[in-house]
Amino acid sequence: MQGSINERIRYNARDRQGKMRRELKVYDVRYRFRDIMTGKMKETMKRGFLSKGEAEAFLLDLHQRMKTNTFLPEKSIAMREYLMEWLEIYVKINLRRSTYLGYKRILEKHLIPHLGNFSLRDITPMDIDKMYAHLLQNGRADGKGGLSAKTLLYTHRVLNEAMEQAVKKRMIFLNPVRSVMNVPKPKRFKGNIYTAEEILNLLELVKNTTLEIPVALAAVCGLRRGECLALTEDDIDFTNKTITINKQYLDLDKQAVLGEPKSEESNRVVSAPPEVFAIIERHIQRNEANKAMLEDEYEDHRLLVCSNDGKPIRPIYFTKNFSRFIERNNLRRIRFHDLRHSCASLMLKSGIAMKTASQILGHSAIGITADLYTHVLEETKKEAAIQMGKELFGEKE
Repeated sequence: MQGSINERIRYNARDRQGKMRRELKVYDVRYRFRDIMTGKMKETMKRGFLSKGEAEAFLLDLHQRMKTNTFLPEKSIAMREYLMEWLEIYVKINLRRSTYLGYKRILEKHLIPHLGNFSLRDITPMDIDKMYAHLLQNGRADGKGGLSAKTLLYTHRVLNEAMEQAVKKRMIFLNPVRSVMNVPKPKRFKGNIYTAEEILNLLELVKNTTLEIPVALAAVCGLRRGECLALTEDDIDFTNKTITINKQYLDLDKQAVLGEPKSEESNRVVSAPPEVFAIIERHIQRNEANKAMLEDEYEDHRLLVCSNDGKPIRPIYFTKNFSRFIERNNLRRIRFHDLRHSCASLMLKSGIAMKTASQILGHSAIGITADLYTHVLEETKKEAAIQMGKELFGEKE
């Protein structure tokens, strides 16, 4: 850190005893420091010391705090400025594009409107608690009530990550988010699980519709919605009967955005029965027919699941279409993602090892699979106990 002391005259000012002086000699300390967020040198000034000794003591203290990593700039950055710098300098470079866009949306819709005018250093847990209370009651952009507990928890995690980075960069000493009290715990959604018979019935009903391939891949192979929508002809190996999953479509900024899979483990190759490949082949032929009919008006992305003109389908629109289809056909209510859960349950009940099921589903850790499907494991344990009893003691009449 570099610094200098400048002497100047202040007119019509009060001295140390409070007496008015026509002329008063004061000292200003000008110093430079490296901005930890940007890495650039910045210059600032502390004005109005009444003696040179006080100015020298201040400069010496600055030097000591810099050496011991306890230095904080005299002027704290505004939350609005800090959050945007954190987003562009840290999040955009280090995290996935989908994560960046999700964080950006949270900053622009919730955090900056409520906390943007605060100083980074002055934010308190009470300020954050008040914001959360407001968002729970009136946080929706359409004015129709508050945010869901799930969305608020996501907002909380984004803010916590930003403030933790500020602590690491020594811009603040403590993260106020850690002391917040009003963090909701969303209720775990327990989805419906279809039986094998219900899945076969659904596959029959969706035959020759844009829902057919995704339903087959989710229910039989455990693929996620975005993974189904992003599959191309190049991902299908008809010879070895395998499907390569290395991308997904996300719904961001009101459009389908192609991105990386959810995790590293989500990059995978799965096998599928011949019936699934027959469905895929039939839809490839249908897409080729549309392409021949529309010619230049057809957008050829080689997608398996697409609109009639070849364009990708937005995940949110696909979900709405699926929900309407379920309702229109008077089927037991189920989310599309529940087909993936149904697949996992059927795999585990049929005796497929937990590790194998986890790899097929693309979970980042086997613990996630175990946690999600505890109920299935309990049923399997009971069935195993009954089977063991039969082996040891024989069938009871």
